[in-house]
Formats: sequence, C-alpha cells, structure tokens
Amino acid sequence: MPTEPACRAPADRAVSCAQKRLWILDRLHAGSAAYAVPLVHRIDGELDVEVLERSLTEVVGRHEILRTGYRMRSGALRQFTRPAQRMRIPRVDVSACDDPEAEAERRAAAEARRPFDLSTGSVIRPLLLRLGPRSHLLCLTLHHIACDGWSLDLVNRELSLCYTALLAGTGPRLPPLPEQYADYAEDQAARLTDPGLRTARAYWLEHLAGLPVPATLPADRRRPPVRSLAGGHVRFTVDPPVADRVALLARSCRAGPFPVLLAAFAALIRAEGGGDEAVVGAPVSCREREEHFGMVGMFVNTVVHRLRTSRASTFRELVLLARDESRAAVAHRALPFEVLVEELNPVRDPAFNPVFQLMLGYHEGDPAPFTLPGCTVTTELGDTATAKLDLFLSITRTGGRMTGRLEYSTDLFTPATAQRIAGRFHTLLATATADPLRPLPTSEDDS
Repeated sequence: MPTEPACRAPADRAVSCAQKRLWILDRLHAGSAAYAVPLVHRIDGELDVEVLERSLTEVVGRHEILRTGYRMRSGALRQFTRPAQRMRIPRVDVSACDDPEAEAERRAAAEARRPFDLSTGSVIRPLLLRLGPRSHLLCLTLHHIACDGWSLDLVNRELSLCYTALLAGTGPRLPPLPEQYADYAEDQAARLTDPGLRTARAYWLEHLAGLPVPATLPADRRRPPVRSLAGGHVRFTVDPPVADRVALLARSCRAGPFPVLLAAFAALIRAEGGGDEAVVGAPVSCREREEHFGMVGMFVNTVVHRLRTSRASTFRELVLLARDESRAAVAHRALPFEVLVEELNPVRDPAFNPVFQLMLGYHEGDPAPFTLPGCTVTTELGDTATAKLDLFLSITRTGGRMTGRLEYSTDLFTPATAQRIAGRFHTLLATATADPLRPLPTSEDDS
C-alpha cells in the first residue's frame, strides 16, 4: 500500500460545503456525538480477527476520505489526507462478565456516544467486543463528515468482499476509484460561481422569503437558550395495509411515497398546533455522476419544503401540493444548504437550527448486507442519544416492510409525548390514506 514520505506534510485541499458545515457544528457542540454514525454488527461464528483487520485496512486505504483530517489555513478550513497505515481493531473481552450481553451492549452504547476529534483523530473508529469464542460485536463508528447512508452500504459491501477474498487466500479485486471525495469537494467549490446556480438561488430566495420564525411544535419544556443536542428516539412499524395504501395513493397522484408521507407530516404539524404552514427539511442525495456511486463521502444536501396546509381542504389535495413542492425542491437541490443559509441570513439563535426545526427522511431499498463466510451477521444502527433538531421523522421501506423512527430533542419533549406524536402520525396516515378525500384534521381533532 503506497505511503507518503514522513518528512512531507500532506497537501491541503478544499472542503465541500457539507464538510464545512459539519466542522462548524462539531466545534459548536464540542463533546457531542450528534454527528457520529455508529454501526453495530453482531457476528456469530468463526471470526478471523486478523483477516478482519486486513480487510478494514484495505477499505480505509482505498477511500482517502476515511483517513482525512481537517485544519484551518489562512482563515479557511482545509482537508488533508493521511498516509495509509495498518488498521488495528481494539479488542475487549467481556466473556468473563456476569452478563456478557449486557456488558457488550453497555460498551457499544458508550462507543457510539464517544465524540470525535476531527483535527487529530480518525473519522472511522472500530471496536471489537468478544462475548465468547464464537460471538462478537463489531462496533464501527464513522463521523458524518466522511459518510452518508450510501457510504455505509459501500463500506459494508467492500468489507465483505475483502474479508471473503483474504480468507480464501486471494487478494481483493475492487475496481479502481477514478477520483476521490476531495476531487468532488474541489469541483463543488468551483461550481459555486457557476451561472447555472443562479436559477436555484433565485428559486429558494423567493420560495423561502418571509419564513415564520421559528416554525416548530408546542413543547413540554421551555426551550433552553442553547440547544444541548440531547435526544431520544421512538421506533414504530407502519401496519402493512397502511403501507400498501401509501403506495396506492402515491401512484394515483403520480408521485412517489415521499409526498404522501410529507403531506401526513404536515397534517400532523397542523394537528399538533404547529400552524397552517409546515417548514420541513429533507435530505437528498447529490451523487449525480457515475464516479460518485463508488465513493465513500458526504454527498447529501438538505432541501426545505414549505407546505401551506391552508391551501388544501382534503388529504389528497395536500398530497398533490406536497408532490409539486418535492419536485421543485429536488429540481433546485444543486444549491448547497450551507450557501442557502448564508443567502437567507436568518437571525442566528443558538436555541434553534437555521431555517427549520423539523425534518422528514425517506429511504427505500434493502441495505447492503455485511456478510462474512462462516458467520451469521446482523447489523443495527447504534444509538448516540442525541437529536440534531426538535423532531426528525425517518421512514424506511425494505422488503415490503415500512418502519419509522422519530428522533426527538429531550430538551423539549418527554418520552411519552414523543411516543404519542409517533402514534398520532401513524393513526393520521392510516385514516388519511383510507379516505384521502376526508377534511384535514385541526389541532382540536382527535386524529
């Protein structure tokens, strides 16, 4: 594996807008794990730890973003790539504990909640917990500055391929990467002056003019002067008939499932006393070129949906509004959210997130499996016990099954309230998709 001479410092390169934002947020919330992305792999079977280390070394050596550091240079944030080195996986044996499973879960949770140091530390952190001779937990925690959901699938897939090949005594045969994430970052920096972005900039400035400040929901607790990012989450399953009706209504409206979910979320905001105007952020992928699909990195932008529920009298009408809103947002997604915030120049208040306090995400498709020969592997996303916003509702559909996760700020909401809001969303989605022509609920309705 090629390395750079020790006497030569790695060259600085430009950062992407997303990297800059995450760096700033990391500095604002020092000591928080809000932007950690923890994966926990349960591995049962004959695990070759040395081969696993070599596999991780291959993947990290292949993707420069996983060995990238950050520093200020002449007042600007720059990124630099560290030389590729052998990855060592710290190992902790908990098999002698009174309750190895409980101890492993405790240590995995602690690992997920441990902050990163983006200047001097690594952006990928492995830990192997041994529960017994044939049972392990592999905790693999990345920082969001280096990855998105697509990246996690890539890491899982490439780790699996490398482990399988190395275990068989052959070298991994992954296709060469035509470019690295730093190339994308520099290309983005050059495109920020592209006249083609003027249309997107003009759209957002007009569409978001006069935003209500702030647009949020009534809370259980008084908002603190500075957000702590402490959070919890509620998981729920969307009943299969309801999930089927979401798909059916989406097709009848010539839309995908997201506008249906967005309409239900906006109706929920109205029913919860959040007003007739829902301002909701949503993550969108910006992997637009073929070269991007094999690269680990942060390619997600955030778009803002401004949905006026007062313009619809029925749920179907609201879905049509949400469809048009979503299409326009995706069509103008090229403008980075960070640049949009600078253009809007909202009043900065450490108690609030800029522009929106509520977010909705939707993902469809099975995640790439992490497979190891001779082992059974199950993967879960670890819990950082944080919340970046007041509420973040994420809906996932895999294999015909639709599930939800409501992340909430514990500064504002109690667990009971979060559970109630999640339940009310499901009830509203069920009733609205069963009869899309029914009137929209108000805060006085029992929906």
